[in-house]
Amino acid sequence: MKTVLTHHSITSSCLEKNFTYQILSPKEKLSSGVRLMIVHDGDDYLEIGHLREQFELDLREGLGTDVCFILLPPGSSEDRWNLYYSEGRNYQAYKRFIYHELLPELKRRFSSILQIGMMGDSLAGAVSLRIALDKPSEWTHLILQSPAFSEEDVKEVQHANLALPWEVYQSVGTKEEAFRSPITGECLYILTRNRRVHRAFTTKRLIYHEFDHDHLWECWRENLSSAIKIFY
Repeated sequence: MKTVLTHHSITSSCLEKNFTYQILSPKEKLSSGVRLMIVHDGDDYLEIGHLREQFELDLREGLGTDVCFILLPPGSSEDRWNLYYSEGRNYQAYKRFIYHELLPELKRRFSSILQIGMMGDSLAGAVSLRIALDKPSEWTHLILQSPAFSEEDVKEVQHANLALPWEVYQSVGTKEEAFRSPITGECLYILTRNRRVHRAFTTKRLIYHEFDHDHLWECWRENLSSAIKIFY
């Protein structure tokens, strides 16, 4: 194995609990500078998305040797919705956790951070964008796989009055339009809203793909390789 997976925890006053997370990193000693990718839905990316296996393949090709993935687990489906959805009861606390607790912890752990990004699928993709819009200069990269944007997310990007300093990978399936939230039952209009956000983005670099697929992990796993290479 060329990677190592370590377990960590933060006693979070923002979330009022002990928050556990994992760091996926190269086994070989990191150079002086490191690039960090925060992964919302971290457990799913590890177990269903096969992120570790893909990272192993990339390292064998000499890619991503200074990259660490910070894997954040949301918990149950209901916990996930409350953390990631803009109307969720723990959403504001989760944003505070990222900025006031997680980022300072990572900056203490890694002395020289060259780049820092976020990635996620569905609601985890939408929360990545929303968190980044709060403090755009903190971030360098976003990887958004079928992000489940709300109408408010679309409008926030449309009304952004500055060029966003990120490199963005955004993908969506052409069969995702009618997908309904398993929590609320509402139609999320994923394809239409992704197209609108794509048209409104003013970023340093934007890679946008539409694939012939539905709102499924099998599809996100298939294009994970090309998605994470934007960070290498």
